[in-house]
Amino acid sequence: MPKIVDHDVRRRQIVEAVWALIARRGLDAVTMRDLAAEAGYSNGALAPYFRNKDEILQAAFQYAFESTNTRAEQAIGDASGLTALRRLCLEIMPLDEVRLLEARVVIAFWDRALHDERMADVHEQAMSLWREQMRTYLRQAREAGEVTATTPDEPVIDTLLATLMGFQINALLAPHTTGARRQEVVLEGLLGTLA
Repeated sequence: MPKIVDHDVRRRQIVEAVWALIARRGLDAVTMRDLAAEAGYSNGALAPYFRNKDEILQAAFQYAFESTNTRAEQAIGDASGLTALRRLCLEIMPLDEVRLLEARVVIAFWDRALHDERMADVHEQAMSLWREQMRTYLRQAREAGEVTATTPDEPVIDTLLATLMGFQINALLAPHTTGARRQEVVLEGLLGTLA
């Protein structure tokens, strides 16, 4: 009887192998041979799951955002307004080893996204989703009287996203000045200006 293979599980294992290689050696060091070895497969065994290296890398980039979004959805639950906005931001921020790894992966792909339209689309979709969520939570917060500042929502969202992306870079390149507690204090300061 032939062995039944769960393609989604295999694809995820391959993506996780990409993440492990990026974390250890950077994006440029990811080769198909090393990736197959990292995932525990022979070199040709990747073909049924991905057509080529670019497709694997795109899936790895997409998975970073999907992981963040899944975690954020669970953290937000039924919350709304500023509570939901805070929880979304906290899940994007590199506050622990899991989120630091996500930041390392995403940052590794930023340069590639400058020159690869498919990678740029992955990034743009994630930013668009986060912007829309932030708009919704800010609107809810204004309706509930949690936000009384007259600053329009778009500059607030721009500031939050710039801050969150900055945390991702600084937590990796300057961890001694961008620890979890410091990030949380900065976020609370930004949200505090809205009330």
